[in-house]
Amino acid sequence: MSELRKNKLTGEWVLYAENRQKRPYEFVKKMDYKQTGKEHCPFCKGNEQQTTSPVFQDRKENWSIRAFPNRFPAVTEKEQTLHKESFYENKSAVGRHEVVVDTPNHDQTIEQFSVQHLKNVLLTLQKRFLSMIKQQNIKQVQIFKNAGADAGMSIKHSHWQLIGLPTVSKRQQEYETTAEQYYGQTHKCVVCDMIAWEKQQQKRVCKQTEHFIAIAPYASRFSYEVWIIPNKHTSSFANVEESLFEELAKLLKEILCDITELREDISYNICFIESGKQAQKQQPESSHWMIQILPRIGGFAGFEFATETYINSVLPETAAKWYQKREKQ
Repeated sequence: MSELRKNKLTGEWVLYAENRQKRPYEFVKKMDYKQTGKEHCPFCKGNEQQTTSPVFQDRKENWSIRAFPNRFPAVTEKEQTLHKESFYENKSAVGRHEVVVDTPNHDQTIEQFSVQHLKNVLLTLQKRFLSMIKQQNIKQVQIFKNAGADAGMSIKHSHWQLIGLPTVSKRQQEYETTAEQYYGQTHKCVVCDMIAWEKQQQKRVCKQTEHFIAIAPYASRFSYEVWIIPNKHTSSFANVEESLFEELAKLLKEILCDITELREDISYNICFIESGKQAQKQQPESSHWMIQILPRIGGFAGFEFATETYINSVLPETAAKWYQKREKQ
């Protein structure tokens, strides 16, 4: 059963999915990896029967990308009967949860992909996003990748996830509210103005291409955090033109190669950020899609959990210089 419960003090929704306890976990603790063997990996070629039926597969036999519903979904496909309490608010967590396996090679990591293959992976993610966002009950689609145990990865084999939610997350609502308020005051997109400022200042620009910019955000939560943003105002990942995917894949690969040099076996998260479906319809002028890459160096402790104020030991200006230096090597 999947259930959403609303925190009466903060207004945020918490997603409960007890069936997720049953999912396989291939790490003993943190960076220690269980040597379970490829023959037991449900994402390896030859073990397709261990997953649900695919909703996408680039080739019938010798596939390189495969997408299917998660066997242990965080959300359910059908409405469920829940126990209601008059003081609190809850709802059935109806949506979709898919896995995209981006390589048949058990030990291959994303920064090792060719640019062409990574481009095909991004195109597949866009196709699955488009399929999911059309569903009437889904209000937000979150695309993410957990790389490494410290980033929440449970199966070592490289993969992505997409979760279609019946609510918009509190953090995304904050993005939307801030962007809409800025647009109301200036008639400009706050992210577009951010890009213009960063290009002018040249303090936090990590890398640039013709159509994309990678910056260390001014108030980054994570050490060496990077945002990849389209230069041209693009409200949704759904609207990224196919002609730009090779350029995006090349830039993403370069950033991830740099991140793997920070330390051995580093973990990181890749998160696609954009407004919920309703905000996209009402005010696309204030919505600007981006990719956030979050290296997991250190961890959150009591202060962060209590205050939601993050302590970062690396200034974004320092991080940007490091990425710039890597590019010149």
